[in-house]
Amino acid sequence: MNLLNGRVRVLNYDLSPVGFPSTINSKGNFVEARDEDEEYKMERVLWEDVELENNKSDLFKVGRLRFLPEEEDEIYKKLGIEDRENINTDKELIAILMDDSIENLKKLSKIKSMLFINRIKKMLFKLEKVNKIPPHNVIAVINERYDQLKGYRRNENSVIARIVETEKRNNNDENKLKDTLLELTKKVEKLETEKANTEQQSQNALTDLLKIVQDLKAENEALKQNKIMEESKDTVVEDKKVGRPKQDTKK
Repeated sequence: MNLLNGRVRVLNYDLSPVGFPSTINSKGNFVEARDEDEEYKMERVLWEDVELENNKSDLFKVGRLRFLPEEEDEIYKKLGIEDRENINTDKELIAILMDDSIENLKKLSKIKSMLFINRIKKMLFKLEKVNKIPPHNVIAVINERYDQLKGYRRNENSVIARIVETEKRNNNDENKLKDTLLELTKKVEKLETEKANTEQQSQNALTDLLKIVQDLKAENEALKQNKIMEESKDTVVEDKKVGRPKQDTKK
């Protein structure tokens, strides 16, 4: 953070001037509005004034006034500003207002800063003047959220209420889908287990059958060998019985 005499560079991207109190100047701090052909106006502001204003309002929290891009991370950290989603330039704000996706409508319906919602309403007015009208649901959600922040009760037939109801329904559908997927996954796992068991049983049965065949072959081979040995014995005995008569050696 580049400080000059204790002052930090503060930027105004808006077409309207912005002012806030000062600890040393009775007229306060004042940052001029940018011209049409300018990106922003910049003023040096006492860092102590920035800290005090940040503790009292959302001026810096919603990006009504900004800092140099290369200094923002350090400054927001020092100011304790963590929610950067609400900090937008006019260009970024216009992009948000032209987006009527469910996700964007949900974000708009959860805005907590009255300063930010007022800034958005001013931007809506500027867009209408140049005939650049945001989607109907975006305008409806912003007006409804503005009323809620002012203390009015939510209309049960409001766009926000329908978004909440749709989200609940989608969550229920998503949970049902998850339950169905979980059930199907369990069934698939069961079938795979049964298939594996069946294949193992078939493999075991085939192994047992092969063993029986091998045993039968061995038994058959043993029987053949025994038969050959028996036949050999019978031949020897028969030869002894039918052998040549002894010759007379006497002369």
